[in-house]
Amino acid sequence: MEIATQKKEIIDWILSIEDQAVLDEIEILKNETCFNFEEEFKKGISGEELKKRTSEFLKTLPWKK
Repeated sequence: MEIATQKKEIIDWILSIEDQAVLDEIEILKNETCFNFEEEFKKGISGEELKKRTSEFLKTLPWKK
């Protein structure tokens, strides 16, 4: 997709947003000067923790037998 087309689609999408919370999140993204992957990675969870949480969540679902 051409850059100008992408920009136009994003502008149109932003203009259609009515939710203030979404607009606030976009504002935060706009004001971020850099993304520190190492810091964000530290905030993540391990594969084992993901597996544990997923398993616990699946057990809460109302499965039909």
